Amino acid sequence: MMSGQNIICFANDWDSDPTSTHQVMKILARCNRVLWVNSIGLRSPRVTAHDASRMIKKVRQFLQGLAAINDNLHVLTPLVIPFHNVPGVRAANAWLLSRYIRTQARKLGMERFQIWVKLPTAASLIRHLRPEKVVYYCVDEWSAFSFLDGKLMREMEEDLIAQSDLVLVSAEALYASKRPLHSRTYLIPHGVDGEHFAQARSETTAMARELHGLPRPIIGFWGLIHEWIDQDVIRHAAWHHPGWSFVLVGKVAVECRELQRLPNVHLVGQRPYEALPGFAKGFTAAMLPFKVNRLTENVNPIKLREYLAAGLPVVATPLPEVRPYASVVRVGGTPEEFANQLEAAVRDTSEASARQRMETVCKETWLERVEYISKLVESVPARVGN
Repeated sequence: MMSGQNIICFANDWDSDPTSTHQVMKILARCNRVLWVNSIGLRSPRVTAHDASRMIKKVRQFLQGLAAINDNLHVLTPLVIPFHNVPGVRAANAWLLSRYIRTQARKLGMERFQIWVKLPTAASLIRHLRPEKVVYYCVDEWSAFSFLDGKLMREMEEDLIAQSDLVLVSAEALYASKRPLHSRTYLIPHGVDGEHFAQARSETTAMARELHGLPRPIIGFWGLIHEWIDQDVIRHAAWHHPGWSFVLVGKVAVECRELQRLPNVHLVGQRPYEALPGFAKGFTAAMLPFKVNRLTENVNPIKLREYLAAGLPVVATPLPEVRPYASVVRVGGTPEEFANQLEAAVRDTSEASARQRMETVCKETWLERVEYISKLVESVPARVGN
């Protein structure tokens, strides 16, 4: 494990649902100093209550300055001009932000540092910040999101890759598309906090209160409910099994009116990461109802390993990254097939089956992933003169 390094990490917001970047940085912060820079935006704001509320929150966090998570991990919220597609805006943001971030980094004693980037919007800052090393941690095909400017995202990402010393990708499809752009591209599948999710099998773990009194079996899901979730699959299963309960835990970012009309579908909202084992405790089975398209073909869902680490039977749509787990995950390619596989899953509740699922992912820990990443980063020489 590398140690004694300074890392500035450009990622999504720290207080959002934990991502792979959260997991990696929390481990690196044990032996290194990390400055986490909250999202500098991927899209132009709209005139909505949600965007207005988000902007107010950003301003408040900006005024707070550096926020300490622990002695080695601090979070910084910058303010930016959000219209990335307007000529001159990216250059202005880069000039202003780089000076602000460097000033804040100096307060933490970070004169020299590595830059780790999850979001391509940070590409224009790198030249101004003059880091020792640049690591692009790529976990999504950014040009495939419908609410982003695909052409602009491709341009930003190509700029970022050209400036990177190392490109880490989380899915086979991402490796296939990024490897031709950079010789030092490595596939690092996501890990899992097995100990955390194994609490679901412990007698001392209390079932989430939101599940009390719900008819069983309970089919569960956790994560952001967005455009990539196949609501038709969920709706079909819930309609054909009115005596079952379908519980979705997570922030709702798309229209879900049809789901909300079904009395056996429960959208309980976002819950803390620490609460998820309590939900797994009460789930009979878990589902991964992703649409299969260019966006999701490049995704390696963290929740798949989390479900398995909790010992839950899992039914998924046929995503490429599900294939390696074919021995312990049921797959349904149509709403009918998905519902049929759920019927089999709710009967597969033996302790022996649960142990098999947990053992399948027990060695895929975040610590193991970060130790490998550390070796890759240490193998890259620091840039001369920075």
